[in-house]
Amino acid sequence: MQQLDYFEKILKNIVSDKDLLNLSLKNSSDSFSKLCRAFIIKFYNENKDFNESMSLLNSLKDETCLRLFDEFFNSQSQNITFNYDRKYNDHIWDIFCPEALESYNKPEEIKNKILRKRKLTNLKESKNHLTNPAKEILFLSNVLITTPIDYFSPNIPIEIKDELQKFKNVRQNYWYDHPIPLDATVNENEIIYGLKNLDEAIAYEAQRNNLKISDKIKLVLSVSVTHNGLEKIALEYVKLIIKKSLNLKFIEVYLFDEDICNKIYSTIFQKNHKFNNLLGVNGNYGRHYTFLKYILLIYNKVIKSDFRYSFKIDLDQVFDQKMLLKNTSSSIFEIFKNQKFWGGTATDFEGKKVDLGLLAGALVNKNDISKDLFTPDVQRPKINNFASDLSSKRIFCPEWPQSLSTEAELMYKSNDIQRIHVTGGTTGITLESLKKWAPFTPSFVNRAEDQAFVISSINKNEYLSHCHAKNLIMRHDKHAFAQKSIEMSKFGKEIGNLERILVFSNYFEAHELDFKILKEHFWPFTSVFSTEHAEFLVGLIFLIDGCFNGEEYVSLGAKRLLDTQKFCKTKLNAQYKTEKRFWREFVDRLELFDDKNHVLKSIINSTKIL
Repeated sequence: MQQLDYFEKILKNIVSDKDLLNLSLKNSSDSFSKLCRAFIIKFYNENKDFNESMSLLNSLKDETCLRLFDEFFNSQSQNITFNYDRKYNDHIWDIFCPEALESYNKPEEIKNKILRKRKLTNLKESKNHLTNPAKEILFLSNVLITTPIDYFSPNIPIEIKDELQKFKNVRQNYWYDHPIPLDATVNENEIIYGLKNLDEAIAYEAQRNNLKISDKIKLVLSVSVTHNGLEKIALEYVKLIIKKSLNLKFIEVYLFDEDICNKIYSTIFQKNHKFNNLLGVNGNYGRHYTFLKYILLIYNKVIKSDFRYSFKIDLDQVFDQKMLLKNTSSSIFEIFKNQKFWGGTATDFEGKKVDLGLLAGALVNKNDISKDLFTPDVQRPKINNFASDLSSKRIFCPEWPQSLSTEAELMYKSNDIQRIHVTGGTTGITLESLKKWAPFTPSFVNRAEDQAFVISSINKNEYLSHCHAKNLIMRHDKHAFAQKSIEMSKFGKEIGNLERILVFSNYFEAHELDFKILKEHFWPFTSVFSTEHAEFLVGLIFLIDGCFNGEEYVSLGAKRLLDTQKFCKTKLNAQYKTEKRFWREFVDRLELFDDKNHVLKSIINSTKIL
C-alpha cells in the first residue's frame, strides 16, 4: 500500500464531517492555514471546497510546507499497523501514542507500574556525604536572551540601545520556551526575579546557621541568545541588570557566554582543534545544559577542590523556604544534606547496577503551593480535550503519560526509587559521576535536554541515573511574570516538540543499545517521543495544527522540520559519536591539566560580576 493510502485511511478516521465544516477555506486565518486545509480537503472530493483546494495546491506546489508533506508522507515505506474496524473513532493513540492510550484507560495501574519499574534495592549511601552545601555545591542556571519586542522601548538600557538597532530585521537562529526580551520590564525580567528570590532563600540558611553571614554561594549563569551576533550585547545586558537592579548579599554570580567558552576550550585543548565548537552555550538547549554540568570539573580543578557537586535551577523557580519548613521541617540546605544516596549505588528491578550520581527534585506551580507542597505541576488532561474540536491531540497526547509519570515519580515521598522523568531546573550531579561516565546531552537536542542527558550513559548491565531527592521541591513561577514571553514563544515551542520526535527517534536508533530496550527503559513519558514512524507522525501533527495556527507556525515550522529531518538522516549518527568522544577526552584532558600559569583560573575569575 502506498504511503498516501495509509495517510488517507488515517485522516478519515480522525476528521469527521463536522470537522470538515470547521476546515472551510473561507474561514481560514491566512493563506498558510488555507493551504493546510486544502491538503486535507483534496482527499474529500465531494467537499464543496474540493475544486478550490486542488487549484490552490497546484498554484502553490512549490511552497515549503507542501514539500514537507510530500517528504514526510511519502519518503519511506512504513509498516503502520492500522485496524480498519476500529473501536475508537475519536483518536488514534493506539497507532502513534500507545502510552497515552494505556494511561487514559488505566491511570492507577500505570502509576503503580511506573513505581515498580523505578523501585531500587541494595541501596548504598554515598561514600562522601554532602555536609556543607554552600561550600560543596556549585549552583547553576541559564539565561536566554532575545531581541526586544519594541526597539524604542525605554526599558532597553541606554548603554546597548544604539548597537541593538542592527538586529531589527535579522533572522532568528535558535528558539527557546520563554527567552527574556531586551525590553522586559522589571516585573517581567526573569533575571531579577530569579536572583532576588534565590538570594532571599539563601538568607534563610544564614538565619538557621547553615552558612556564615560572610559566606556566599557561587552561581554560574550561562548566557545564550536567539540570534547569532547578539552575544556581546546580551552579556552586557545581564551585567547591567544585575548591577543596577539587584543587591545580592549571598550570591557570587559568574557569567559564561560563547566567547568565554571558546577561551576555555582553547586553553584545555590548545593546538588540538578536531572537536572545535563542541564546548559552548549558544544553540540548542542541549549545548548549554551539558556545558553547565562540566563547569563543575573546571571549578574543582582550578578554583576550589571543595566543589564536588553541582545543582541546576531555572530562574523561574524558587526555593520557597517557608513552605519547605512547614511541610518537611527542613530548609533547602538541610534537604540537600539529607540526600544520603546521592552518589551511591543500587540495583534496579531487572537486577542491573545503578549509579546514583545524579539528583532530581520536583516542581509545584505557584498557584498550587498553598494547597499542598506535593501537588503535581502537570495535571491529567481533561477528558474532552481530544474529542471536541479537531486538533493534533487526537493523534498524539504525551500529556497523559507525562501527568502520570509526574504523579508517580516526582511526588514520591521516599528515597528508594530512581528517577527517569526529570525536570532540568532541579537536577544535580556529582564530580565522580562526571569523571566516570562523561555524560552529555547532544548539541542537536533542543527539547527535553534534561531527559536526554542520561541516554549517553546507559550500558547493558550498568547505567547512570537520578537519585530521587525526597522533599526537594521548587516552586515554579513562570506564569507569574513571563506570560508575554511565553505567548510570544508558543509556536516556536510547539515546533520544538515536533523536532523532539524526529531527534529522539533517530537518537535512539543511533545509540549502542537496541531501540526497543531504550523505549522500555524510558517508558512511559520520554519513550513517547521515540517512534518508528517519526516523520509520518510529525507530518500529521504539523498538518492538523497548521490548519488553525497559520503563517507563523507553518512558514517557520516547515523549514525547521525539513532541516531537522535532513540532519537526522545525514549527520546525527556521526555527530553523536563525535560528541561522545569529545566529552570523554574533555574529562581525561582536564584530569591531567596543569594550570601552571593560572590561565584557566584567570578566565574563570574574569567572569565574576563585581
